Amino acid sequence: MLKGSMPVIAANETARLSALHRLQVLDTPPEPAFDRIVEIARSVFDVPIALISLIDSERQWFKAKCGLAVSETHRDLAFCSYTILHDTVLVVPDATRDPAFAKNPLVTGEPHIRFYAGAPLITEPGIRLGSLCIIDRRPRRFDESDARTLAGLAQVTVGELWLNDLLQGNAPHQHVQQGGLPAASLDLSEKPILNGAQVRAARGLLNWSIGELALASGVSPNTIKRLEGDDGLSVRGSTIDAVRRALLKKGVYCIGHTSTTAGVRLSLINLD
Repeated sequence: MLKGSMPVIAANETARLSALHRLQVLDTPPEPAFDRIVEIARSVFDVPIALISLIDSERQWFKAKCGLAVSETHRDLAFCSYTILHDTVLVVPDATRDPAFAKNPLVTGEPHIRFYAGAPLITEPGIRLGSLCIIDRRPRRFDESDARTLAGLAQVTVGELWLNDLLQGNAPHQHVQQGGLPAASLDLSEKPILNGAQVRAARGLLNWSIGELALASGVSPNTIKRLEGDDGLSVRGSTIDAVRRALLKKGVYCIGHTSTTAGVRLSLINLD
């Protein structure tokens, strides 16, 4: 791999790498949920290249990519190495005019990067695993509305990373709360709570009636009503698990272990 000049590394690099490695996502096969995100990004912004980039200790590895053949580059070359230094979207309107990137081999040679915008993948305050980025071979403008859209897609990406990890039963790690915003550290070795507000919100996301959720989970409508009434003490744990699995199959998963952090998230994944 080609090498360039190494950008500044954040003070919490050890913690950042630890969080990345706990996800066990590096060098995994392509997955439809992540591929859809980059395809959406490429289409929305009308760019030739879109990537989900994860920054390892010496390389950037692409969990998903479109418009680029390689699966990784040396970290020294990665625009995304700069993106993970901040919580905001990094925009480079014309890389040939930017002192930090003008001599980068990815600018002077293939793929001839001119425009770059990257939104960091934030899993908790200060921990940025990589970025969702878009690349063009010509200079272009990128306004605040564009930045918000890209940041929103990055939040979806973080949700997919967390859901992927949850489905595989990996080690405890940090995650995002409802809406994709950074959350406090929560231990995934314990199941998230499932309260009435979450069940109602989940049904709303799916546009399901009580009867439809009851049918999908194999429990009675009266049980769903008790759950929605926050009468969880009268509902067996196995029944709560059945409701949670039914929601998860449709891409809705519960997050949070306390009433203040509890929420639901709708994934791009539908497991049916």
